[in-house]
Amino acid sequence: MPPRLPERYRLNIRLGSDGDIEEWLAQDESLDRPVLIRYLAPESTSERHDAFLSSMRSAAGLTDVHLQRVFAAAETSASAYSVSEWDGGVTIADRLRVGEGLSVSEFLPNAAGLCRALSRLHESGGVHGAIDASAVHFSAAHPIKLGGFGRNARWQEPSDDTRALAEVLRAAVTGSDDAVVEPSQVAVGVPRSVDHALADGIAGRIGAADLASRLASIAYDEPEERPEARPWRMLALFGAIVVAISLIGAIGLAADFDPDSPFLYPLAGEPSTPTSTMPIDLPLADEATELPTMVAVYDPLGDGTENDDDAANVLDPSPATAWITETYSRPLDEIKGGVGLVFDVDGSPRAMVVSGTPGTVYSVGWAPSLPDDPAQWQHTARGTLQASGNRIQLPMRVRGVWRLWLTSLEAREDGTYQSRVSSVWFESW
Repeated sequence: MPPRLPERYRLNIRLGSDGDIEEWLAQDESLDRPVLIRYLAPESTSERHDAFLSSMRSAAGLTDVHLQRVFAAAETSASAYSVSEWDGGVTIADRLRVGEGLSVSEFLPNAAGLCRALSRLHESGGVHGAIDASAVHFSAAHPIKLGGFGRNARWQEPSDDTRALAEVLRAAVTGSDDAVVEPSQVAVGVPRSVDHALADGIAGRIGAADLASRLASIAYDEPEERPEARPWRMLALFGAIVVAISLIGAIGLAADFDPDSPFLYPLAGEPSTPTSTMPIDLPLADEATELPTMVAVYDPLGDGTENDDDAANVLDPSPATAWITETYSRPLDEIKGGVGLVFDVDGSPRAMVVSGTPGTVYSVGWAPSLPDDPAQWQHTARGTLQASGNRIQLPMRVRGVWRLWLTSLEAREDGTYQSRVSSVWFESW
């Protein structure tokens, strides 16, 4: 049961628990505004009450746009509670669960401000003690904020706060919980200086104030035009691929291959120099080459097909051709868990480069062979497609199958949902 609260607060919706803290969306009827009520479980000790209130006092003593404001806190005979700003309740953890991190334009100004706010907390003598992705709130209506005050502390040193926050920021911009994935390897145009600053914070080499200064000094200009890329292959070669696909379909029963294999699209040839350059979203890294690849549609949660005949378009460098999902009348997650493409790559790729409809939420997975159960894919990355393309760092794997899995499609003006993937290629080590 909730503790006895002042009559001005009316509890409306139980939001859940944050460790040993219960959370409710409430209404402050005196000021006619929504607030967040957090209170300790009745079985909590007096020592826990003291630690909870101490954390709340540290937060309440500061006013910063990047700190969730604490309006009141008190102890009752059975519990301790706090009244805080209601900022929408959407956390970085929530965003990452649905495959959406922070865009670069959102990341840099918010990350620097968040680190600066944490440094102010440290300068006042406070330590958060339990920063993770669920303690950092961000929604379109508010700047990014540090919340989660009053949790059971897991550490007591400011340096540990900084380490934890830097790791949250790395995951927020990469969309990955893999510590080796760096922002510049995933988000187009992010300079390496972002990687270095966050790495120094995670390693404990700098404090929150220095991390804030370094992030604030980094400039990011979103490219207005997609850069011209190194060519993949001549159009004549792609024409030959299309002809080969047709021939395979015509003589499938006589050919020496498995007709039930999803990989009926032939290996892409080695890049050659055409008479005109075909633009794609991202150039190959220095000395990198494209790995030969086969592709097929993957729709295990639907009817098994999704514009299968167009899958090979993603291996075509022309931006005019693409694989396009079917048109859905409702958001994809209300119909099925996702739809995508699977790739058989000849070699061990270090990166996957994808261009398609901006705002499409995706994840990347790997399996030794095409699994019977969609749950058997090993998750390696997730994020949201950007207008200038995505370069996704991949863990070292020898052969196997890679999956590009779309979980949220573009909302169109007519109220339907659809996305396109115009190109995918795999970069060698």
